[in-house]
Parts: sequence; C-alpha cells; structure tokens
Amino acid sequence: MQSLENLKKKIKTAQDLLSVVRTMKSLAAVNIRQLEEAVASLEEYSRTVALGWQALFRSHDRLAPAARADSQEICLVFGSDQGMCGGFNEAIAETALAHAGQRTSEDVKTVFWTVGERVRGGIEDGGGVVREHFHLPGGLAGITGQVGEMVQGFEAWQRESGGETLRLFFNRLIRGRGYEPGMSRILPLDAAWQERYRKEKWPGRCLPLPGLSHTDIFRHLFREHLFISFYQAFAQSMASENAARLRAMQAAEKNIGELEADLQGEFRETRQNTITAELLDIISGFEAISEED
Repeated sequence: MQSLENLKKKIKTAQDLLSVVRTMKSLAAVNIRQLEEAVASLEEYSRTVALGWQALFRSHDRLAPAARADSQEICLVFGSDQGMCGGFNEAIAETALAHAGQRTSEDVKTVFWTVGERVRGGIEDGGGVVREHFHLPGGLAGITGQVGEMVQGFEAWQRESGGETLRLFFNRLIRGRGYEPGMSRILPLDAAWQERYRKEKWPGRCLPLPGLSHTDIFRHLFREHLFISFYQAFAQSMASENAARLRAMQAAEKNIGELEADLQGEFRETRQNTITAELLDIISGFEAISEED
C-alpha cells in the first residue's frame, strides 16, 4: 500500500495535468472557431477573384496556357509541427505518398514540398524526397506572410523547371467527424477551366473596363488564385489539427479524471486504514496497561 504522502503527490500531479489538458482544450476550440471564420471571410474574396476571371475571359479568349503532357508535379503537403493530434500527420502523408506512387507509374516525376516538421518526417520515412520545406505559422496572423513566401517559391520553381502541375494535400475539417485527408489540384489552369468561367452569367449589365493589359491582369489574378488556394489549405489543415488535438485532449481529460478519482479513493482508504491501525494500537496499549494494573 502506498503512503499518504506519495498519494498526495500523485493526486497533485494528476490535478496539474488536468488543468493543462483543459487549457489546451479551450485553446483548440478557440483556434478552430477563428480559423473557420478566416475561411468564411476568404470565400468572399475568392468570389471577387472569380468575377475577375470571368470578366477577363469574356473579353479575351485563349489566355490560359495550352495543356501539356505532365512531366513533373509538386505535391504540397500540409501537416503539423507539434504532436498530441493522433494520426493527423500519418493520414495525410500516406495519402500524398499513395498519389505519388500512382504518378510515378505514369512516368510523372513527383516533387514533395511540405509544411510542418511532423509531416516532413512522415514523407521521408515513406521514401519520399522533400525538396522544399516551409515552417508552420504560430497562428492565424502568420498565415498571410507564409503564403506569400510559398507563392514566390512556386513562381521561381515554374520559371526554373517549366513545371505546371500543383496538387495540395491537407486534412479537411468535417463537423461532427473530426477531419479527413483530401487532395486538391490547383494547376494547370487548362482550357476547360477557362471555358467554365467564360460561360458563367455575369451578375451585372456591363463588364468592367480593364486598366491593365490582359496579360498583366492574368498574372495578377493567377497570383491571387495561388494565394487563396494556399491560404484555404493552411486554414483547413490548422483547423483540422486543432480538432484532432481537441479530441485527444478530451480523451486525456477522461483518463486523467478517472485516474484522479481512483487515487482519491485509494487516498481515503489508506487514510482510514491508517487511522484504524492507530486506534487499534491505542486500544491494544490501553488493554496492556490495564492488565498490568
């Protein structure tokens, strides 16, 4: 049987852990809400950019580059820097590696870019080679700067290699079910994509007059297309990470709570046994003295 002092220390440790877990739960819930709001706000901006594409393609045909046979593509994989989020990184790494294996069988070279230390390790452990790695921002405020760096990196890769295919791999938040790994093809912008915008009904009576050349407008809209795609993937992945962490903390809270209850019960039992033993010692001593008298 453990001593009362030892049990007190264990109970204090369990209570401290429980406090940390509850704090992490609260932070995860707040982060999820903020990231969901950011995604919703970005949807409004995305619609504005879509109107820009629509106006451009209605006034000028054949701006999108002609489709070419794929020779290589970037698989940009979003994960986490921290643990305590279950199989979050393993799930998305496996999805990306499976896709890369399929593309290799089609004679397409796959280049991995990663966001987050944990997922980079997962890709490398699975036999993938990571060519570019980006740090995960500490919170919502850091996403914009990191996205800008990634857009510049992709444009440099395009200029150097001539590559056109880009796919994003990230976990999507699913309400009531946590998250699920997903893939989104961002590039190339082919003729079918252009035709879809050209055929959409314009919401007003007249088209806006461009103040730049069609080529310059296309270049600016293209950068916004990348920015929106990267930002959405960041926000979705980070929200999913927090959802995974929230679920892990809920399980930890339950387990630690049960452990604390067991320790409290053992403490009460030990204290009662100690008191009983002391009383029995006193009674035995009293009886011994009485017999001597």
